[in-house]
Amino acid sequence: MLNARIHVAVPTAFHHDESLNIESTLAHADWLISQGITSILFGGSTGEQHSMDASEKHALYDAVNQHPWAPGIEILVGVAAIRQRHAVELGRYVASLSRIDGILLGFPPYVRPTQEQARRYAVAVIDAARKPTIIYNHPERTGFDASASTLAQLCMLAHVIGIKDPGGTLKIDEVVQELTPFKTRYYAGGEVNINSRVSTTGFTYLSSIAGNMAPKETVEWFEALRKGLEPPHNDLLSELVSKIKGEAPIQTLKDYITDHEGIDMGVCRAPLGGVD
Repeated sequence: MLNARIHVAVPTAFHHDESLNIESTLAHADWLISQGITSILFGGSTGEQHSMDASEKHALYDAVNQHPWAPGIEILVGVAAIRQRHAVELGRYVASLSRIDGILLGFPPYVRPTQEQARRYAVAVIDAARKPTIIYNHPERTGFDASASTLAQLCMLAHVIGIKDPGGTLKIDEVVQELTPFKTRYYAGGEVNINSRVSTTGFTYLSSIAGNMAPKETVEWFEALRKGLEPPHNDLLSELVSKIKGEAPIQTLKDYITDHEGIDMGVCRAPLGGVD
């Protein structure tokens, strides 16, 4: 079981020739842990998983599995693909990696499956990975929006522990009704507009992006929000969120890490990158 209220979704480092930079990716994760973060997500929310081929994903996740993490540190990895076969193969590989504690399962981008097709895809990958799973619904990026019924059905599976970004208040209310008397976790994806999402929609877990830049402050800020208290560091978090809401959010994030930690996170793969 995954216990952390917050995991930080780390960007994947690439060398300036766009080749995978595992060393810097792990170095940044180690820095986050030194700042008190207890749960790290690789190859997930920053979208770069889909720019990596199968061999690169295997290389990154194998290195993550072999890295000497301290006891109690939770390690998650992203699993998703356009083709169900490829996602299942990756899930099966992740199942063999004992130090990986859970997965973030995204739906296939672009192809827009039906609800039943998406449900079968998720079930197949979950069965292959056999690890605690967070379902990731992100229609803005994938073009597919899982219905409340689909999400509720998936939440009834033994390995599924929660949903990241299920939708707005109405969608969560529908999921809750479908699941009753059972419950699940709701993870907010990133810090944009999170104040209202925590207070009105019941997000009590966080998949954090800003935590890459201000880990201690992000944890304190979210814990206060979750408890209904006045959150500290509001000005700082607002400033950081504004930095990563522009035209090149992931490159901005990588540049921030490089400048403040001295860890070269490199570039985003073209066509992404900085804005000229």
